[in-house]
Amino acid sequence: MRCCRMLLLTVWILALCASLPCLAQENATEQNFVVNQEADRLGLLDKSALAIRQKEPDAAIRNFDFGGEYRMRFHNESNHRPSPTLANGLGLTGTDDNFLLYRTRLWMDATVNERVGVYVEILDAESNHENFTPRGNEVDRLNLHQGYADIAITDQLQLKLGRRSLDIGSTRFAGMGEWANTRRAFDGLQATLAGEHFDYDAYYLHTLSMRTHDYNKTNTDTRLYGINAHRHVDEGTIRDYYWLTLELDRVDARYDTLGTQWKGARDEFLYEFEGAVQLGRNPDQTDHLAGFTVVGLGKDLQGQLPGELWVYYEWASGSDTPGNGFHHYFPRAHRHLGYMDLFGRRNLNDLNVRWNYQPTESLEMRVHYHYFSLANSADVPYNTNMTAFAGLGANTSGSSDLGHEIDLLATYTFSDRLKFQFGYSHFFAGRYYDTTAGAPYAGDARFFYTQMSLKF
Repeated sequence: MRCCRMLLLTVWILALCASLPCLAQENATEQNFVVNQEADRLGLLDKSALAIRQKEPDAAIRNFDFGGEYRMRFHNESNHRPSPTLANGLGLTGTDDNFLLYRTRLWMDATVNERVGVYVEILDAESNHENFTPRGNEVDRLNLHQGYADIAITDQLQLKLGRRSLDIGSTRFAGMGEWANTRRAFDGLQATLAGEHFDYDAYYLHTLSMRTHDYNKTNTDTRLYGINAHRHVDEGTIRDYYWLTLELDRVDARYDTLGTQWKGARDEFLYEFEGAVQLGRNPDQTDHLAGFTVVGLGKDLQGQLPGELWVYYEWASGSDTPGNGFHHYFPRAHRHLGYMDLFGRRNLNDLNVRWNYQPTESLEMRVHYHYFSLANSADVPYNTNMTAFAGLGANTSGSSDLGHEIDLLATYTFSDRLKFQFGYSHFFAGRYYDTTAGAPYAGDARFFYTQMSLKF
């Protein structure tokens, strides 16, 4: 009850704040990402900002933008809260919890001259009223979240250097993790070269060693780098061809992913295809060979059931040796594989159907259904951090049927700065959980949340 009273009080206060004049300018470049927003390409070239700086250099010099965001989310988790008593205690655990997540972001976007910009952001993320230890992506007290320079070397070449939160392509390999209370950032650089027929993005990034009450340091044991070629087709059409490498020194593993993403529309249908082959070296020093595929077909509906309907099939390979299947790097898994975050993209089949509908300018609704199963019955399910579910080993799976998940989401935009979300998810456990020795729980799981974000 105390948790609910605090939630209602905070909602009332922020609703009042939303009606007041804005005290700081809202950053209008990379920071205005919302949950479930689709990424359009591998990398982001801020061409509009670059053009303004070049055409009106005097107006751009010494320009400052200040802004921020306060976000609060209430969680009611039934049977899928991480359990401290289980090995790799994620997924379907049989553990319940209720808690509040708070996040404050404050940023400054400065234009130094016609070719140099600087962006700095402070983040404070906190969790309260939980019965169990918070997840690793829920608490990060008062830290430098972003700090990078945006440098236009020439009219076609742009360099971004420093600590940065970014989405890469479809975000199935790397993304900022907007759902997570702490968000995700990388230390490193991105170089973008604009060409006549292709744009090229090159990355060299390190993840961060997250420290809850101390400065987050560069994790030099983890490296993510690669190149993408983005073909110019037309607005709304994606043709990406990429190579991304992940090196993990602590387990002496390396993964090289060669892939492509195609997305667009033809006649009255929408389509998306993404596929890749993955080579390299497994942690057990054997050769790594894996792959993943995404095939989606959509349609804009008219008549009595309007909206946008998509049907997807997604596959990621497993292995007869647990841990040697496909590796998904650092994705925005919440966006693609269910809002309960029960599974990572390894040894997985996911047949899913998504319906989006916007009945009014302020209200958006989404229904997302998933059916999950194992791709290789000799392997196990994997958590979003690529650990084996419940620490289980090879040939322990009693069934490939993992279960069904239904996600319901409503987003109400009160104003340009104030937004509310209401979500409910239910996981119907499959036969895997009651036929596999060592599975900690065999019942269903539920997740209810409310979220409010205020930008200022």
